[in-house]
Amino acid sequence: MTTRILLFTVLILLSARVICQKTDLLLPSPMDREQIIHHKGYSMSYNSSYVQPSWVAYKVTKSQINKDEKVKTKFIKDPEIHTRSGSVKDYKEGGYIMAQFVNYKDVKQIQGAVPETFYMSNITPMKQVFYNQIWLKTEEMIRLWSNETDGLYVVCGPILAEAPFPTIGENNISVPNRFYKVVYDLKNQKAVGFIFKNGTSSGKLKSFAMSVDEVEQRTGIDLFSGLEDVIEKMVEAKYDPAQWNWEVIE
Repeated sequence: MTTRILLFTVLILLSARVICQKTDLLLPSPMDREQIIHHKGYSMSYNSSYVQPSWVAYKVTKSQINKDEKVKTKFIKDPEIHTRSGSVKDYKEGGYIMAQFVNYKDVKQIQGAVPETFYMSNITPMKQVFYNQIWLKTEEMIRLWSNETDGLYVVCGPILAEAPFPTIGENNISVPNRFYKVVYDLKNQKAVGFIFKNGTSSGKLKSFAMSVDEVEQRTGIDLFSGLEDVIEKMVEAKYDPAQWNWEVIE
């Protein structure tokens, strides 16, 4: 009887893992009381208390970006979320812009993925100057890095461990103090992490870089839990700035 119960438990756990991993992305560990959502171009762990995802995971691959191509920007509620959600009205007088965690440019090669980047679950309050001078530049640098390898796994989000936060709008959207981003190069077995303060307007991107372990300590999230333990320990602990091409953007 004990053996049957143990076998049944294992099968349940394996089934739960399959359900959770409905994606080919490299996902962080599940978070307590949060909803895991899988879209065509990204996955996320949504925290309704902060009206923010704890993490958003996606993959950046080589792609030809047409900078002159027009994209329809229609911000709507994520149909997968049935708890508290942000709205465009929340940003009217908050002093923050509606910034995407996953930029539509990084998923344009995936059919149907672009409109999903304009779901409100993928939007966060950022200061305009920070978004323009730091966040967008980091995204562009990662795209350029992806041209040198077979694609990069990226996880980003707000550091919710620093709560409480100020809020904006009727839906009380939390305004994070800091954001993080981690990048993993499977082909070359290397990783790098970043932490940025919301409002930072200057500084070399290299100056914000650190090991993934350091980012995990600040966020409390196991960011590449899908890796084998030996590989995870190796790539997350080591950060060598010489392994990354910082001159592609600066």
